[in-house]
Amino acid sequence: MARARRELGLVARPVLQAARIVTAVACFSVLTACSDAPPIPPQQDPGVGLALRYTCGSFSFTPEVLAAGPGHDERRPDAPAAALRRYLADPARPDPRIPAAGWHLLGTDGRRAEFAVQNADHTMWDVMVRSDGSGWAVSSPVTCQPRLRLPAGLGRADWILDPTLPPPPPTATGFTALVTERSCAGGRSAGDRIVGPQVVRSGDVIIVIFVIRRAVAVATCPPNPATRIVVDLGGPLGVSTLFDGGRLPFGDPTRSG
Repeated sequence: MARARRELGLVARPVLQAARIVTAVACFSVLTACSDAPPIPPQQDPGVGLALRYTCGSFSFTPEVLAAGPGHDERRPDAPAAALRRYLADPARPDPRIPAAGWHLLGTDGRRAEFAVQNADHTMWDVMVRSDGSGWAVSSPVTCQPRLRLPAGLGRADWILDPTLPPPPPTATGFTALVTERSCAGGRSAGDRIVGPQVVRSGDVIIVIFVIRRAVAVATCPPNPATRIVVDLGGPLGVSTLFDGGRLPFGDPTRSG
């Protein structure tokens, strides 16, 4: 996550990656600016301590799981993984499409262990391995769609790279994003309700996530304008690829939607 500063605003410290943002708030559509907005008064950004996670079944997991590609937690030297290996090696398993390798351990509480593997269509096969006191048994796998797990009061946001600026080069330590609230907000900019970003580096991938403090319910739902945010990555972009972690599958920030 990153520190966020809007004009006359305060700075918040990120948890996952040092990143600082300075917001020049203006009324923007996704592609073009329409009018200047007044400065935002000083306010503590509620993104302090923000460490968003995803879920696909029972346990939540970090963004790195989705960014890492195939895992290998089926090889772990423990009883739940051994039960999963036996299940995967059984030619009579219910669905031959279930891969024999590439699994991630999403979470365990001593009685259950949840494993998942990503599919080409960005869904996941998900299995729960349970202990009955005498051994571990694998439940029938199900497919699920990962989703961002949001605390109460926070809503989803999308962001794209500012199309009026050149793409950030490998030497860039930041970039300008246009952040748009997904929920109905009466056509108002999210402004000082933007939380984040949370910046996560994983191999050659950088995931950036913004969320929004929900507005009071409104009766109309015209398109929401975007807010320009300058994001500090805390280091050079290098050969890494930027992704919008608020969209699943991860969004291409050169395209909206």
